[in-house]
Amino acid sequence: MAILVINRGAEWTQELYQTVFDRTLPDPAKPPAGLIAHFAAPGEAGGWQVIDVWESEDALRRFMEETVLPAAQEFGAPPFDSKVVEVYNSLIP
Repeated sequence: MAILVINRGAEWTQELYQTVFDRTLPDPAKPPAGLIAHFAAPGEAGGWQVIDVWESEDALRRFMEETVLPAAQEFGAPPFDSKVVEVYNSLIP
C-alpha cells in the first residue's frame, strides 16, 4: 500500500532544504527506490514542508535512515515532524 508522508520543519528554510536535497538526490533523474512523488514548499506558518508519496513505509524508512537523516545531521539541520498515512486514492494525469 502506498503511503503519503508529510514532513514539516518549523526552523527549516528553502536554502537548508535545497542543501539537504542536493546531497541526498544528486541526480533527480535517478530517484530513490520506492519514491513515487516529491513536493516541497514553504509552510503555512513559516518553516518548510515536504510531501512525498512512497510505495511502502519500508522504502521510506530505508531512505530516511540511510540518506536523509545523515545528511541533515551533517548540515546541523533542526528536527522536523513527520506524519505518515496510507494513500486511499490517487490520480496522476
